[in-house]
Amino acid sequence: MRIVGSFAVLTSLASSAFFCASAQAPAGRKLPTLQGIVVDDAKAPIANAQLSLKPYGEALRVTRSGTDGHFSFESVPQGAGSITIKRIGYKLRTVPVDIAALDNPSLELALETIAEDLDPVTVEGGTGRMAEFKDHRQNSSFGHFFDQADIHRINPRFVSELFRSVPGATIEVASGIGNHVYLRGCKPRIFVNGVRTVNAEIDEVAAPSEVDGIEIYPSMAGTPAQYMDRENRACGTVIIWSRR
Repeated sequence: MRIVGSFAVLTSLASSAFFCASAQAPAGRKLPTLQGIVVDDAKAPIANAQLSLKPYGEALRVTRSGTDGHFSFESVPQGAGSITIKRIGYKLRTVPVDIAALDNPSLELALETIAEDLDPVTVEGGTGRMAEFKDHRQNSSFGHFFDQADIHRINPRFVSELFRSVPGATIEVASGIGNHVYLRGCKPRIFVNGVRTVNAEIDEVAAPSEVDGIEIYPSMAGTPAQYMDRENRACGTVIIWSRR
């Protein structure tokens, strides 16, 4: 009777412990999605903006806005953090965000346009925006050229992947979206529609679907005179002709 009684007590205690543990276990609730839109000063959507989400104590997450300016981050943990938004032609912006405090996890993130003093660019009328690209391609023996047909044929995920066939080019995976590109071991100068960019990466400037043509000069040899940079002569030049 003592053995049976002890066994009954132990069974009762084990059952009670299991019940308490089950009652205290958190329900498997799905983490929310953080979404929103990136807009400019006039509330127009900004496509291809890079957004970096850094929840407190979590790994950095990176995405890009779509052609309609919308973005989303799936399964975002509750708590504080920040979102950094970056796009060529706009001021970098970092916004604090707390998922737990948002009734509706949807944001409108506005970027301020950067006003820059640019060197004058002469555009020949009546010849089309790709006339300069075609002229360079026809007369250069040192440049590497990709037009829209080449890009469709190669079908790269990022513009930087076009550099895989360029001698002297090195591609390294970036911590964000896309890759870092080096020509002869250093970063090339990048021009978009004739205007030089500042502190830009190839994949930050344009997506493959936005490019009509791209010219790559691994050195000063063959580089058109108006794009030469004697301070950066060893690092090459990249000229992107964008649809935008």
